[in-house]
Amino acid sequence: MTLSDLTLRNADLGTRCAAAAAAGFTGIGLSVEHYRAALKDSSTPADIAAVVAGHGLAVNEVELAAHWADPAAYSKDELESDRIVVRMAAELGATRIHTTMAQHFPFETLARGLRELCDRAADSGAIVALEYMPYAAIDSATSAWRLLEASGADNAGLLIDAWHWQRAHTADESDSALRTIPAERVAAIQLCDTLPEPLPDLRREALHHRRLPGHGTAALIPMLRRLARHGVRAPIAVEVVSDELDAQDPYVTARQAYVSSRRVLRDSGWPDSTPRRSVR
Repeated sequence: MTLSDLTLRNADLGTRCAAAAAAGFTGIGLSVEHYRAALKDSSTPADIAAVVAGHGLAVNEVELAAHWADPAAYSKDELESDRIVVRMAAELGATRIHTTMAQHFPFETLARGLRELCDRAADSGAIVALEYMPYAAIDSATSAWRLLEASGADNAGLLIDAWHWQRAHTADESDSALRTIPAERVAAIQLCDTLPEPLPDLRREALHHRRLPGHGTAALIPMLRRLARHGVRAPIAVEVVSDELDAQDPYVTARQAYVSSRRVLRDSGWPDSTPRRSVR
């Protein structure tokens, strides 16, 4: 199980790795921002990889590529950020490059841009995992899959985040619609939980007020059971973005994230072993 980057968004690399390993995680996620910060301390990507491996961990996911629709729409710094994310995957051996698209573009522009991102990522060996968000241009599981299909990229898959599943009302989409998404094209599942009622600003809620799995009102167990019935056996990560958790000891947060997620997985009947399945 992976401890996603934003669960410990204020921790440096050494603390992040130590807390994740002590809690029981086998991998971590790393954002471009934290990668850049680690380079200042560790000098080279090889040094970063050595710190991670020294704690018995792997970098399983890197993020966030979010500036790929139309190069003319982005600054040099934004385009460079996406290039760094792809480079991180190659340097650190990550299995997933997380991506999303907040801005609205013509569908054909999105499909072409996603394909170009996947082409750039191909040499890294990582899957490009596309995340939908209720407040973004790609706002549902089915619209994300439609874009993945249109891109024609065979090294891309769908990233399912429990918060977005709940707030985008994915559970209300019909079985026939969700069954159009091949189970093997689900690249990963991120666990977290929601407040009892949505905040007026969903983006703010997503970035500041998530809850530990099983400590909110999201229908996590029905979600996992539905995915399992569909044949999904994707890797599990934990992404709890929370101001409240930011304020406490990262070792405590990592342990709470691990224990609460294991409990939800156990109660859902999710298989104990979920090896990564290629979406190629």
